Amino acid sequence: MLFKNCHILVFFLLLANFFSISLAQGQEAAPLAANDFSVLKKTGEAQVLEVISPLTVKLSNGDIAFLPGVHFPDYDYTDEGTGPFALTALKVLKDMLEGQRVEIYQTPKKDWGRTNRMGHALAHLVRADNGLWAQGMLIRLGLAQVKTSQRNPEMAAQLYALEAEARKEKIGIWENDDVILSPEDALKHLNSFQIIEGKIQSAAMKKNRVYLNFGGNWRDDFTVSIAPEDRRIFSKAEINPLDWNGAHVRVRGWVEEYNGAYIEIDHPQALEVLSDRLTVNDGQSSLNSSNIEQ
Repeated sequence: MLFKNCHILVFFLLLANFFSISLAQGQEAAPLAANDFSVLKKTGEAQVLEVISPLTVKLSNGDIAFLPGVHFPDYDYTDEGTGPFALTALKVLKDMLEGQRVEIYQTPKKDWGRTNRMGHALAHLVRADNGLWAQGMLIRLGLAQVKTSQRNPEMAAQLYALEAEARKEKIGIWENDDVILSPEDALKHLNSFQIIEGKIQSAAMKKNRVYLNFGGNWRDDFTVSIAPEDRRIFSKAEINPLDWNGAHVRVRGWVEEYNGAYIEIDHPQALEVLSDRLTVNDGQSSLNSSNIEQ
């Protein structure tokens, strides 16, 4: 459950005020500063004119920058009912970025993933004076969850590492243990972005579509699927999803209902392998599709 009480909001606002004071005094939080953006391309610099929302920033170059890689489970795009994490993130970004010059990093693919359908620039923003990374800051403070996408997967490893630190310290979103769902609980959270952790009981391919089943009955268990057109992205990364059979994993995505709870992923970074598979079926890494129907 997300916190909604007023005293919780006050606590996070106090945290944001403490953070802003530290910035004003020139104190740098080295662990929160990323220093490796080699997987991205620096596409320019600009001054931040305004932080519009926890996800959008107005820049002096005329762009509205959208921050990929982060998700606020309590953010309401209609501005009705936005919760304490998103509100605190907004204040942190304002204190951190407004009036400051930032370096702009984007996916190296010039014609793929640099803008969204709203025309916003998809960018990772880094303060030019102290190297503080906007997305990394939000994740490390426990104000947001990591949410990668097919077009912007590049900083997943660094974001997951920062999220793991926040989760270990049980700060922000991670103070509650029910943020990461079990496969059995996934069906209770349809039509929402969720993080689900469990063991893949069987992996199969049928009609060129991959199915990763987390239970003994594909008709009602939690399933992760990869469409035929997206399998090439996994192949290019030298990943065979069928090798995940028996692995303990954490997967993120939009939960739908299709023979039970169902998430479709379209890039490898949406799934973290937490441990290798524990069993091998007759020397093979997956079950035959004839044994598992979908």
